[in-house]
Amino acid sequence: MYQEWGTVNVTASGEVTSAKTATRVKSIHIISTSGGASVVSLKNNGTSGTVFITETGTVSTGKTFYYGEDGILFPSGCWAAFDGNTSSVAVVCRTQL
Repeated sequence: MYQEWGTVNVTASGEVTSAKTATRVKSIHIISTSGGASVVSLKNNGTSGTVFITETGTVSTGKTFYYGEDGILFPSGCWAAFDGNTSSVAVVCRTQL
């Protein structure tokens, strides 16, 4: 059983949900800086985990990526890795109870 969908705002590379916590990611919204298009990777199981999603934003604007009604399963938590052109990412996700 999972919690209700919620949004986690991440402003630097780091944990979206804790390791060992099964998480489904439904969508992400990337905000890029004026310096260039951002690249964001979401990994399973922390900073050295396996990359499940990599998306590229657009310069100086937001861009949303949607992964379907059920989202993508990260069985061991979700970690966001940013490049220098990323201001923030809003991750719509839910965790297993």
